Amino acid sequence: MEIIKIGLIGIVGILLAAPMKSYKAEYSVFIGIAVCLVLLGYGMQYFAGILAGIEQLRAYLKNNQSYLTVLLKAVGATYACEFCAGICKDAGYSGIAGQVELVGKLYILLIGMPVLASLLESIQTIAG
Repeated sequence: MEIIKIGLIGIVGILLAAPMKSYKAEYSVFIGIAVCLVLLGYGMQYFAGILAGIEQLRAYLKNNQSYLTVLLKAVGATYACEFCAGICKDAGYSGIAGQVELVGKLYILLIGMPVLASLLESIQTIAG
């Protein structure tokens, strides 16, 4: 039910900001920022659970912490690229947004290569 509440907050924010854009554009920006801050507050509630999950993963990966590092880098890069691409799309530069997304995907592929190589090495060792 929380995700429905979050979606409704976003929709209500848009319904409030859209008519204001033609009347007073600066108020529309303030409404958008306020909605973003409210949604960020909801997102921060889940952060403690995410940290607990990361600690649990760290306990499982006592010998090799590099996998967790790669996972966190990939997640961080995904969020950063999605955020930047969203800003570019909102500003009307969808071409640049597509390039940001492409470079983000290539970066994630690059940082995942050592994990893939390690997996293939383990399979080869088991197979003989």
